[in-house]
Amino acid sequence: MHREDGLVRQLNLASTAGSEASFGGEPPWTEDEILRLHGLLLEKSLHDLFDLRVSAATRTDIFQWLQAPRVESGAFTYRACCRLFGLDADEIRDQVLQRYRQRYTH
Repeated sequence: MHREDGLVRQLNLASTAGSEASFGGEPPWTEDEILRLHGLLLEKSLHDLFDLRVSAATRTDIFQWLQAPRVESGAFTYRACCRLFGLDADEIRDQVLQRYRQRYTH
């Protein structure tokens, strides 16, 4: 089994275990895996925003994720993902939205 398959399996198990999953002491993911997950979420979201095969509802979710207020907190917010990689969330968001408008409103 590939390491990625194991991570996906762990995510699926955690999501089906209910709101409070018990992992018996040690967390099931390493810090590197959690960091990688943040990176994958950021990369996939930005990619999907420009993929015309992605539903309008998904693109709307991505827009809302990108434009969430600064005060919103959470482990997987757009700002948290950017912060972990030393990226300026406002600058990235502004460039992405400008590129999106240029591509799809002309």
